[in-house]
Amino acid sequence: MEKNGKTAIPGMNYIKRNIGTLGGLLILVIIVSISTPKFLTGSNILNLFKSNSVNAIISCGMLLAILMGEIDISVGSTVGLTGIVGAYLITNAGLPVPVTVVLVLALGALVGLINGIAISYLQVPAFVATLATQCIGRGLTEIISGGVTIRVRNEAYTSLGNSTFGGISVIIIYAAIVLIFTWFLLNRTRFGYYIYALGGNKTAASYSGVDVRKFNMLPYVLIGLYCGLGGLIWSARLGSAAATLGSGFEMDAIAAVVIGGTSMSGGVGTVGGTFIGILIIGVITNGLNLMGINSFWQDVFKGIIIMAAVVLDVFRKSRSQKN
Repeated sequence: MEKNGKTAIPGMNYIKRNIGTLGGLLILVIIVSISTPKFLTGSNILNLFKSNSVNAIISCGMLLAILMGEIDISVGSTVGLTGIVGAYLITNAGLPVPVTVVLVLALGALVGLINGIAISYLQVPAFVATLATQCIGRGLTEIISGGVTIRVRNEAYTSLGNSTFGGISVIIIYAAIVLIFTWFLLNRTRFGYYIYALGGNKTAASYSGVDVRKFNMLPYVLIGLYCGLGGLIWSARLGSAAATLGSGFEMDAIAAVVIGGTSMSGGVGTVGGTFIGILIIGVITNGLNLMGINSFWQDVFKGIIIMAAVVLDVFRKSRSQKN
């Protein structure tokens, strides 16, 4: 491919778009490493990846929504609902682990389907639709749990979140699989092409023969499935599930996607950039914890970074339009 008489190097646009984010991550790592020598230890790096694995899975779902120019603020409550249901089915209903896993994932997909139908076919704005399911999910979580923590003593279930392979936590492996699958979906399938097309211009996509309503709905089913997996992993890892499970997860997912260079107006974004965003969020949280700084400051820093990333996106878009 040539532009202005010069041959474009494959991947150069990706590097150019994310160079600032990569630089920010590097600077952040240096600052935290100087502040606390415990940061760069092998055990802490593994813990960093492990503690951010569920966010990585949810962020892949959030990436799909934002790429379409939509949003899903129900992801945290869906994680909480599926986690509570998983713990309840194992502990109170006594169902086998395989059946519980299937039902939990199906529940997550069902929540996503409801969101997708409301947004795509009933024309409910994504923010309103997912706000509604967020409230419903939180209410059901409280009802099912009875306001108390459900303890899980089934080792087969808890092993889903606590097993290791070659010293690597199974949770990290789950996240890696979801990241790779999402990358493949967006970059190697027609489904991924349609998602980018919808985010770029839904009207143009419709004129091109894309079933806009169908392909605006299906990603939400996948988002719900990812959240179901996240809820399953989290409750298995903790060996318990409380009504507060998943609270605030939507903020971390949105932050990771936006920091990773995804445009809030849709059509622009990558899995690689989102992964960098996940690492930035993880380094901030991990670094503040190691330095003993009040956890409330984490939300302050995340909010500032989200604002800066959105402002940068607006500036970059207005600049490209002028050119």
